[in-house]
Amino acid sequence: MVTSPRVLTSSGELAGRWAAVFEEAGVRPRVLELSNRFPEERSLEIPFSALESADTALADEILVRPEEVLDSGARAMRELLPVRGPEAQGLRLRVTGLPATAHRVIREIREGDLNRFLAIEGIVRKATEVRPQIRDAVFSCAACRAEVHELQDETSPIFREPIECYTAQGGCGKPASRTRFRLLPEKSVYVDSQRIEIQENPESLRGGAHPQGLSILLTEDLTGRVIPGNRVVAVGILKSLQRATASRTGVVRSTTFDLILLGNSLESEQREYAEIEVSEEELREILLWQGDPTVIDKIVLSLAPTIKGMEEEKEAIALQLFGGVEKRQPDGIRIRGDIHILLVGDPGTAKTQLLRYIADVAPRGIYTSGKGATAAGLTAAAVKDDFAGGRWVLEAGLMVLADGGVAVIDELDKMTPEDSSAMHEVLESGTCSISKAGITATLNARCTVLAAANPRFGRFTPDRSFAEQVNLPPTLLSRFDVIYSIFDRPDRQKDRLLANRILESHRAGEVREVGAETSESPSGGGPFPPEFLRKYIAYARRTFRPVLSPEALASLEDYYVQVRKQGEDPNAPVPITARQLEALVRLSEASAKARLSSVVTMEDAQRAIKIVTSFLARVATTEGRLDIDTLATGVTHSQRERLDLLLDLMRRLQTDKGTFSLEELKAEAEKIGIPPARADALFYSLRNQGEVVESRPNHWQLVRF
Repeated sequence: MVTSPRVLTSSGELAGRWAAVFEEAGVRPRVLELSNRFPEERSLEIPFSALESADTALADEILVRPEEVLDSGARAMRELLPVRGPEAQGLRLRVTGLPATAHRVIREIREGDLNRFLAIEGIVRKATEVRPQIRDAVFSCAACRAEVHELQDETSPIFREPIECYTAQGGCGKPASRTRFRLLPEKSVYVDSQRIEIQENPESLRGGAHPQGLSILLTEDLTGRVIPGNRVVAVGILKSLQRATASRTGVVRSTTFDLILLGNSLESEQREYAEIEVSEEELREILLWQGDPTVIDKIVLSLAPTIKGMEEEKEAIALQLFGGVEKRQPDGIRIRGDIHILLVGDPGTAKTQLLRYIADVAPRGIYTSGKGATAAGLTAAAVKDDFAGGRWVLEAGLMVLADGGVAVIDELDKMTPEDSSAMHEVLESGTCSISKAGITATLNARCTVLAAANPRFGRFTPDRSFAEQVNLPPTLLSRFDVIYSIFDRPDRQKDRLLANRILESHRAGEVREVGAETSESPSGGGPFPPEFLRKYIAYARRTFRPVLSPEALASLEDYYVQVRKQGEDPNAPVPITARQLEALVRLSEASAKARLSSVVTMEDAQRAIKIVTSFLARVATTEGRLDIDTLATGVTHSQRERLDLLLDLMRRLQTDKGTFSLEELKAEAEKIGIPPARADALFYSLRNQGEVVESRPNHWQLVRF
């Protein structure tokens, strides 16, 4: 908090100081240019650093009593105009780039900050429509026809009317009880007005703290510049607004006041992960690992080091944290660089613990559970709010707030199909389209999704395909770049090793709890501490945009063509599609970022191929052959062939007898190589889809014969 003495007192002295600053900064041509472009442009932006270098005392004063100092600066701007036109009153002075002493975290704002010039960082959660707000209301007195002006409080939603016909303005002096006042809208003065609400950046919250918000009033050319999900730095004057509630006796005013920031300037955080500060010493330590061939292995070991095993999954997640390169094509099409990963595993495989660790270590990570998430909570909602004066406003959900970061969703299978379908657009294109309550908007939701789910029947069974055991629609599954199934199978050697490591972790925790250190107490940590890893990831993501080398390009192309060749046989399933090729590119780029390299090498491509091959072998293999239809449609190639055979058999039986029984169907199906259990499952699947109906007990017919 600024505690410098107030050395500048009179408004004349302040205006003189501003004139000297403008002279030194060569501002006069810019002011003249603004006056020529008025009203399309009306703001003169002055960096605080330029003001401080020109006049330190004035810079100190603007932080302590900003209203008076800014008014003097606007008056000094008007003095630079050769001719006083309507733009003289419309030009605005805006200050950007406040020092660190003027920056405040929303939850740390106190009464001492009232009426001070502050900079607040946050993410836009709500934004109202831009509407005209009356500033100078002109009324006509019914008794004497005089016109009186009543200035309005810009922070208050309450409209203020004259209490008397002011004699100072040429009125008759009658009080409001003895005359009536009629508003003259055509003579009143209006300004564009918009209210937004920002909340603390999700990555700054730790320990489950609830994010706090702050309302900001934007006027004139500051309006309409942000939408929910944007990260901004708002500079303005902190004001208080008294709470009031209606009662039978009138308006009851509270002793508690709400806070509102009168916006002076608004800066969007365009730079990725700009909020993560890396010191010079930390940067030197990060760059020491540039070119080290073992750095990715060390990053993998540093992810949830107390959770032993799952090396393949951790390697894919490590690359996910770095992400690929987003591309914009000449025709405007966006190719995402975000890598989406889904973990489907048996109970007790530490999926939730791994996800919570990733949410903490990611530079921008938000965690939620599918049990408590809805479509509106994940994407965005239109809500009717007093914040907007009872109008509908757009409120950002988790994926919009996680724009540019990682959205971690546990228990994805517990979400309803209606809610999970809201994720389709976000996963594919990184946007969230809303059309509700007359509001049509498209918000950015360029986030990486890491999700976890449990098998449909509680635990994986070997006699069913992966798609049959996952309670998620194929359209959602196909949008994940990497899907891992995690099995919990008893194995004496692995179980002993896992039990030993878990018990060692408990032992180490007990030792730390009592404050003792022994030579046998393991540290349980990874090569990189979590805070260093966060800064390493943030630096890599905002600095490097790797390009595929010819060798890496050829390697990925050869792999794709070779695997696709397996499906050239007429009876063979489709092994992979172009979606997997794009996943290979993203993983290769992420590998190069993790190495702090601007070139994707052959080794990066091979690492990506290894990850894709591993996950396809787990979840997209049927009878020893790759079959991507398992994920894309939920029906394997062999199932589709059997279904076609069964439908032909039903048509033949129905042609011969008019109807057929289930026993007849299974007996005939066994003759053509379909086991009774599989025929039974396919039959009931058709019945549930409404393709087969029971005309009378145990007599079935095809609906579409």
